[in-house]
Amino acid sequence: MKETDPSQDEDGGHDRSQDITQILKTLAADIARLLAVEARLFGHTVLMMIGLTVMIALLLVGGWLFAGASLVVALASLQAFSLTGALLTVTLAHLVLAALAFWRLRHITRDLTFRESRASVNSLLVQARSLVDAAEQQPPEAEPQRPDK
Repeated sequence: MKETDPSQDEDGGHDRSQDITQILKTLAADIARLLAVEARLFGHTVLMMIGLTVMIALLLVGGWLFAGASLVVALASLQAFSLTGALLTVTLAHLVLAALAFWRLRHITRDLTFRESRASVNSLLVQARSLVDAAEQQPPEAEPQRPDK
């Protein structure tokens, strides 16, 4: 039988723990680099999304303005209205659409006030208050008297 030297086992174990430690350090460094690259990519993507959103908004506003202008020109060329009348009609239509959008926005935002939750809490408070009032109005129970010794 061949005996192994205990000092070699300890060195082998020490080398293995150093290898594992080195692997873990390398893995942690790689993960940190990956997070940095992904964070940079996230930042660039968010900036691109903001830029594209602004561009889309500008294009929509431009389209809306040109649609209104073409409607004014069409109404004026059909001689249904004078140029001033066509401008006023399209302006009035835009104001009505804006008022409808504002009304719908106000209607939607009512759901953000937690009406039902507040009503539930208020009803619980009313119930608790009525229980407290009922307990205060009840006559105190007579204490049992102890017989004298």
